[in-house]
Amino acid sequence: MAVRGLMGVALATVLAAVIVAPGHVAAETIKVATEASFPPFSKTEADGTITGFEIDLGNAVCERAKLQCEWVKQDFDGLIAGLLAGKYNMIFSSMSITEERKKAVDFSLPYYDTPYRFIAHKSSSIEISNAGLQGKKVGVYAGATQEKYLKAKYDGVVEIRGYDKIDQINADLVTGRIDMAFNEQLAGAEFLKTPEGQAFEFVGPEIKDKAIFGVGAGAVFRKSDGALREKIDDAIRSLYQDGTFDKISQKYFGSMSVRADQNW
Repeated sequence: MAVRGLMGVALATVLAAVIVAPGHVAAETIKVATEASFPPFSKTEADGTITGFEIDLGNAVCERAKLQCEWVKQDFDGLIAGLLAGKYNMIFSSMSITEERKKAVDFSLPYYDTPYRFIAHKSSSIEISNAGLQGKKVGVYAGATQEKYLKAKYDGVVEIRGYDKIDQINADLVTGRIDMAFNEQLAGAEFLKTPEGQAFEFVGPEIKDKAIFGVGAGAVFRKSDGALREKIDDAIRSLYQDGTFDKISQKYFGSMSVRADQNW
């Protein structure tokens, strides 16, 4: 009798766990990949948790789409390969929407946009021109649009150094192994606020080149996941329209606008 009683309790417990209250549907969990080393967009804290603008925004997008985000860390240059291999369902990691990438994957609507900037030591007096950049070592993300831009505009002028993480770029800039860094303005501004970044500054104008950098950053999907992409698009629109996007943005960037082009 005792055994049967215990079995009855166990069965009741299982049934309670699986029965969903009327009108309530458990959120589907999707795996979302991010670099987790690109502050202020994403970074790994000492306890292993991932925080940042894109994490807050991504969680808000998933909540609005009635999904549950499970974050997965992946180096930037392996993000698309991991997606196509089925390791996760979506990329949410400052990936520019470009025609070249769209040949292999699909993108959501752009959820943020920012210009690109060069950073150099305040004493460098570097001019952004072929003559001023001649022979300069410039650090960029390997395989990213920044590298593509330098190859298109300054091939044979600068020496491009590719890195896997922004911390590596900043470290080599501080130690003088490279003369300049070239990155998103918001990521560069984050570095300039650090003690190590106090001796550096933005050099030259803001750079926007839609032919290379695209129309902003978007979530990335396999081409077979059109239904998921549509859910995320609807969520992004909703967050833009009701002001939620701006609240999250202001937490990280203050009054600086990072809204993408609204002509969707």
